[in-house]
Amino acid sequence: MRALSWLLLLAVLAGAAALLAVRDGGGNVVFLVSPQRIDLSLNFFILIGVVALIGVYWFARLVQRMVDFPARVASYRARRGEIGGTRALRDALRALLEGRFARAERAAQAAQQLPEIAGLAALVGARAAARMQEQQRRDAWLERAEFDRTLDTARLVTSAELWTDSREHVRALDAIEQLRAGGGRHIEVARIALTAQMQTGRWDDALKTVRLLAKRKALHEAVAQRIKLLAYRERLQDKRHDPAALQAAFDAIPAEDRRDVDVALDAACLLNLAGRAHAAAQALEASLDFRWDVRLLDEYARTRVFPGRGQIERAEGWRERHPNDAALLRTLGALCLREQLWGKARTYFEESLRERSHPATLLGLARLAEATGAQDEARQQYREAALGYANLVSEIGANSPRGSARMIAPQKELIQ
Repeated sequence: MRALSWLLLLAVLAGAAALLAVRDGGGNVVFLVSPQRIDLSLNFFILIGVVALIGVYWFARLVQRMVDFPARVASYRARRGEIGGTRALRDALRALLEGRFARAERAAQAAQQLPEIAGLAALVGARAAARMQEQQRRDAWLERAEFDRTLDTARLVTSAELWTDSREHVRALDAIEQLRAGGGRHIEVARIALTAQMQTGRWDDALKTVRLLAKRKALHEAVAQRIKLLAYRERLQDKRHDPAALQAAFDAIPAEDRRDVDVALDAACLLNLAGRAHAAAQALEASLDFRWDVRLLDEYARTRVFPGRGQIERAEGWRERHPNDAALLRTLGALCLREQLWGKARTYFEESLRERSHPATLLGLARLAEATGAQDEARQQYREAALGYANLVSEIGANSPRGSARMIAPQKELIQ
């Protein structure tokens, strides 16, 4: 439509020029070139001038194009290389997302021809090599990406993630420190840092990172709570050789987390081994008051607080809420046995057996009979306890022998 409009306009102008030439066509143009004389009509002279002007214009265009030809060829080749590099990068990304890592690495290599995207392609190649467990090629790709300073953050984040996946914790944490030194506070960086900190046992730093992620709602509450509890337990393990530091680490845990069953149980075990029986008893009592769990009762029976009457009174208070709990009755029997309250110990052990038979209860009765001089009864109870433990091992130890050993070993100490 646009071309047709131009043609119509030119036709109108040509018609107007023709009419003007016919009406005013009496003029002449004379060229004197001695000894010749050339006479031309004015209209013909104008026509020749227009044709000459057009010819000069197109000749100049032709010369200009010939001069610009090398540059145009170079530009064409650059565009072709850019199109090829972009296509290779697209193929590399698609292959990476499809899980075709060898193809992604080859496409990333092809994309290296274009400097503008070579760094980004190198990061794709690094991820592909890492998925194939080719650590040397992965590091080589990461080194290629260093020349592009605009990708420093992307390179460091990728490096930290890949090094964390391969458990190269020192290198990963160094990359994270470089990001933080440059002002990087990305959520993804915090997630990677949390993984590296947990793998290296930096539990104080892990707790700070968990709180940061929870505050920004970047971590599910249940996951954050589990990681915090794990960090608390590992910190207690790290302090197990220093009783004062161990108790300080436990006291530093928030009160609501100290009542968690696993935290309280681990803390009580370690505090008992460190000779801090009062602190262990308080930890177990607080947790049992908050949530009843029979696993805590066995450790409570092993907690040797002197005098032990306070423990017995506390356990009898729990019995009002849990009158028929076999584990609680067994714990009361063990506490009374330790305080040499023979009659009450026998009563509690026998009531526990009536509720549920357990080899630890039989072992408690055997030690009670041995303490009161009833050797025949003690031998009989020891045999029954041994048979009970054997049956317990056969029931729960077939698939998890380590778990059965952990379950039985504390029971042997329960009545000691």
